[in-house]
This record gives sequence, C-alpha cells and structure tokens, in this order.
Amino acid sequence: MRKRARQITDSIHETVYLSNLESELMATPYFYRLHDIYQSSTVYMTFPSNRTKRYEHSVGTMEIASSLLYSAVSNADKNTRKSFFNCLKTRFHKIVKTLSKNGNNSALFFSRSKDEIENLFNKYSRSEIDNDFVEQIRVALADNCLDDIALNHFQYYPLKIQNTITDEEAVTTRTVENVFLYRCLLQAIRICALFHDIGHPPYSHIIEEVIRNLYDKYYNKTSKCKFQKDNIEEFIECLEPYATKDENTAYKCDMLSSRNAHVSAEIHERVGLRLLQTAIDEVIPDVINKTISNRDNSKEFKITSTLYYLTVAEFAFSILVEKDHFYKSIHKIIDGFVDADRLDYIMRDSLNSGVDWGRIPYKRLINSARLACVKNDYPDSLDKDEDIFVIAFPKKVSDEIDDLLLTRYKIFARINFHHSCMKTTVALQSAVNELAESFLEAKNKNDCINPDISVLWTALGTSIVGGDKNVRIIQWNDSWLISVLHKSLVRIKQDEDRTIKRTDYLEENLEEILLSKKRYYTLIKRGSDSREFINKVFSESGITSKLLDELYYAELEKYKNSGFPDASYMEIMENSKFNGLDSVQRIKQMKSAIETADLKFLCSPIPLLSKSIFEIFTEVLEDFKSNKLIIDYKIHENKGREKVGLPKHKNVYDEIYLFEGDRVFTFNDRVTLKKQIEAIKNNVLWQYIYFIPSTNCDNIDKLANDIISNMVQRVSIELKDRYDELFSRLK
Repeated sequence: MRKRARQITDSIHETVYLSNLESELMATPYFYRLHDIYQSSTVYMTFPSNRTKRYEHSVGTMEIASSLLYSAVSNADKNTRKSFFNCLKTRFHKIVKTLSKNGNNSALFFSRSKDEIENLFNKYSRSEIDNDFVEQIRVALADNCLDDIALNHFQYYPLKIQNTITDEEAVTTRTVENVFLYRCLLQAIRICALFHDIGHPPYSHIIEEVIRNLYDKYYNKTSKCKFQKDNIEEFIECLEPYATKDENTAYKCDMLSSRNAHVSAEIHERVGLRLLQTAIDEVIPDVINKTISNRDNSKEFKITSTLYYLTVAEFAFSILVEKDHFYKSIHKIIDGFVDADRLDYIMRDSLNSGVDWGRIPYKRLINSARLACVKNDYPDSLDKDEDIFVIAFPKKVSDEIDDLLLTRYKIFARINFHHSCMKTTVALQSAVNELAESFLEAKNKNDCINPDISVLWTALGTSIVGGDKNVRIIQWNDSWLISVLHKSLVRIKQDEDRTIKRTDYLEENLEEILLSKKRYYTLIKRGSDSREFINKVFSESGITSKLLDELYYAELEKYKNSGFPDASYMEIMENSKFNGLDSVQRIKQMKSAIETADLKFLCSPIPLLSKSIFEIFTEVLEDFKSNKLIIDYKIHENKGREKVGLPKHKNVYDEIYLFEGDRVFTFNDRVTLKKQIEAIKNNVLWQYIYFIPSTNCDNIDKLANDIISNMVQRVSIELKDRYDELFSRLK
C-alpha cells in the first residue's frame, strides 16, 4: 500500500511535501511551538503585516535545502561526486562498525530500541551486514523500503530497483549503496533545516540577548550578588549547558560513536540541539520498533530501514555539531552566505513586510548550484591541505548573488533597524530583564512582580522530566511571554501602595509594548538626522574637511622629511615601519566621521574624544532628568548593523564560491557589493536614543531640539579640545 502523502501549502514554495519521519518530528511539542515564535521579533508592532512565524520559515528552509543538495550533486563533475560519496561511505561504515560492537551506547534513540535492534542483527551473521549489505539494500529498495513522495522528488539516484537481484537492468553495487547513502543524507539535511531555528526563545534574538547578559552578569557570583542564592543557582543550572564555554559542563549531543559539545555555538543553537535530540529520542525508537515488529516486513526491509533511521539521526547530529570538515561543509547548505535559510527568509520577510525591492531569482541560483572540491590552503587551519567540498554557483549569476546579499541588508536596515522597531525591542528587553531580576532577588514569590517569568529559564532545566517538561516547552513561546507581561502590568496597576519592588519605568516599558502608548520618543530617527548632528558638531568646533586635508598631508610630509624622502604617501600608510602615524589615522577618522555622518568614527578604533559618546550623551540626559524636563531615557547600541552578511575571508568555509568551466574561485565582494552595503550601513544609526518627556511638557519637538543642541555643544567642545591637544604643533 502506497504511503499517504503529507503536504503543507506555503505562500512562497506552494506545496511542500513531508516525509513520514518529518511529520512525526514536527508533531512534537518542541517543533510545534514554532507556530508561536515570530521570525522578526517585535517588527510586527511597526510593520503589522510582518507576522512570519518560524514554523513556516523552517518548512521553507527545508524545501530549499533539499533543492540545493539535489542540484549540487546533480551538477557536480564525475570525480567530485565520486569523492563525495566515498566520504559518505567512510562515515557510514564507521556507524555500522559502532553498531556491530554490541556494547553500551549512550545515544538514547539507539538504546531505547537496543534489544530489538540487537535481536534483529543477531539473527544474521555480521558478514551478512558488512559484506552482503548491498544486496540487502537492493532487495529492500525493490520492496519500496525507502519510498516516500517527499524525498523521491529530490532523489539524485533513482530508487526504482528491479524485483530480482539477477535482473539484467540491476544497477551496480556502488550505485545501490549510493542510493541508500544519498537518501540518508537528504533526510538528514532536511531535518537539520527543519530544526535549525528550534532553539529560539520567545521573541528570538532579542530575548536571547537578555538571557545571555543575565548569565554573564551573575555567573560565579551566587554568594556575592544581592540575588537570592537558591533562585540564582537554579537560573545558572538551567542555562549553563547552553551558555558556558566549558566543554565539561556544556550540553553534549549523544551520538552513536561520541558525545559532542558545540561550545562555539550560540545559546539558541545549543538549545536547538537538545530539543532536536529530545524529539529524535522520542520518535525514532517508535518508528524502528514498528518496522521490526511488522511481520510482513522481510529481514532485508527491517535491517535496511533500521540502519536508515539510525544513520539519518547520526548524519543530522554530525552536521549540526560540525563533527569534522566534511559535515561542516554540508552544514553550509543551511548556515552559509548563500544558503537555504537566507534564501527563504529574504523572500518571506520582503513579501510579508509589504516592500517590493524586486524578487530574487532564487530558483536560478539553486538550480545552477554545483558541488565542488577546493584545496584548503588558508593559514592556521585545522583542515589545511585537505580537500573541502563547497557549493559553488556559476559566475554568470554573480549579479543575483549581489542582489540577494544587498536585499538581505536592506531588510535589516530599513525594517528591523527602523527606529520604531528598535524602540519596541529596547522596551521589551528592559521589561523582561527587570521582571527576571525582580524574581531572582525576591525573598519569596509574593515579593516579585510575576514569578511566571522564571519559565524563561526553567523550561530548559534538564532535571525536569516527563510531561512537565513538555508542558514547559510548549509554553516557551511569544504568546506565553506576552501573557506574562500582561499579568505583570495588571499587578503593577493594582499595586497602588507599591508593595512590590520595581523601578519607576517598568510600567512605561510595558505600556509601550502592550498598549502602544507612546511613552518613549526617538531623539535621532534616521541617517539624515545623524548627518545633521555630525555637521553641527564639526561646524561648532571649527574643524572643516579642508583643514583636515591640510593637516593630513602636512603630517605625511613630516615622515617623508625624516629619513624616507623617496617613500610615496601610499607606502608610508601601508608600510609597518611607519607605524607611528597615529595622528594620520586620527585625521582620517575625523574625515570619515564627516563623510559618513557616523558617530562611531569619533570613538573607535582610536578615540578622538576624551569621553565616549555614550558618556557625553548620558551626562546631557541626566542633566535634563535632574531638571525634571524628562522622566527617563534609554541609549541603545545597534550591534546588529555590523553584521553585513559578507564573508570575512578568514578560512575556506568563510567564502562564497563561483565556477566558470572547470575553474572554481571565490566571489569578490569588494568591487561593488561591499561598497553598496557600507553605503546603506552609514544610514543605519549606531546608537538609538529614546526619552520620556515630563508630564507638563507642552512642546516635545522643542524639548528634543534642546537635548540635541546640548549634545552637539558638548561633543564639539570635546572634539575641539582633543583636536588642539593632538594637532596644535602643526599650526
């Protein structure tokens, strides 16, 4: 009987089919919670139509990852494909060898079916598995062992094997094994793509940042901090496996042959590993047991099917923990620069935000992808001199790659980094942080604002077992957090006698998020405002571009006249023996600040002010606060603007690859793309400043202008003093 086709209708990819294993995994509470996790956090509060959930994004990523793998293998040259499958075969034989040891195994997805698997294998000699395994695969395939409409569509080697192994049309031994290995890899990469976002906390990255900051602040300070010891110990115990850099205490993924920690991964990635493992531990043993217990299944069917599920699980975990260079290469299909994740969310976010910057011809990119082999000749690399598999794209689609990466950054710059989106982000982070601290420092639950906030970390507690763990994971979503915030606001409103400890501004933060009351006003909203600010600073300080040019060349002349008369200006700037040109670098920074209107150039990497911009802005805002002109303020640094999504060219994996004929080479993003993205970045604010005006303020615009004028004056004084200190000798 043919298996029932499971499918999802998607706004981007139309119909997406699901394999039986995928359907089972998606039905677990660990995955189903993604129905209630926003892809873009609080962006929907500013762009109401942008309500993408990570559930549909994960399904879309799986669909694209399948196409990328299929195209890459199909378009590869014969030698590359042969080498690739040899690598797969080597790793599969290690799995078989591990299973054949009949020893204890820490992998729960194996040990839960250990007796059934060993009873199955013990009926047959090891030689039947090792030497005649191909014949068993051939028979099992003829019996539709791996038949699944969702996977058949992306199957490189055809599954249709003749019913008799002596048939003249039977394929070669090597091809039969490759059919099996490709199917295992295809299912594994689809599971990795499907579960790549599974570990995100409520409201994704912005709450993960709160969790990370709390962990960094209070780790190893249990006895010294003001928080209650029991609460903070529980907090650290729940988060340590996912936040620590210590491999001894980090969460370890239990695999057939090893236990792997991935300490370089982000918190959500390590949580995702744990949730995927929990889902696989629950699903695969039941699937295996049903297969083995079915009397209608032949021995070949049972062995092949059992090894298939075990191999899929092992491949999936190996890819996600990047167990070796081969698995790390495969992981780039999901976690690269032109990958399934980006291709899906760029299209999805653009569509759902109501912006039209032109559709990316993603099918052209995917269909033209090719598996290629490159030599790893980067210095300081663990895999040096080894051949690494990469996904390469034809040179003729380099313009489409430009468009893809440019659109990605435009989405962040104009949507995610919109001043209103950033304001709700800051308000939500502040509120959650204060609620967490309120719980952690409370002597008892009645003293804190809302004890339910503790689920934010206790949901991850490894000591929780059984149904309670499932319930906590189910509610670890955006709706739960919003509910916690609603209950907190209600309690604050009812607490007229102020019996619970809180700051004066938690209520304002909650009302900003939940009631859309405009409590905080943005001081500098966009790049044009920043440019006007910078122009005023340099105008008041009397420092012009012309003056800086004169100083620049005068300083270079000083070096030319001090022992290096034949050196060009470019040689002086690039040669390490001229490393004393500190003043020249400072002059260049001042010019860059004028040209880009970016305040960050006044602070880094060589400070041009005796005080940081943050300190100066804080002093001004504190003055306005002490004079009761404003009630509260927030200064938020936008760290996300530096994540431009381009390769850093540090190792073989940190590249985009193109091909032309048989030649494979790296994509050059420096010619035009990097400049275009830098131009967009210059219009993205480095710091966002928000303030709450006093209740008796009748002209908020005038108040904002007064604050900016004070900031301009103090920054210009600092800049002029520093300028005179550094360059007075040149006057």
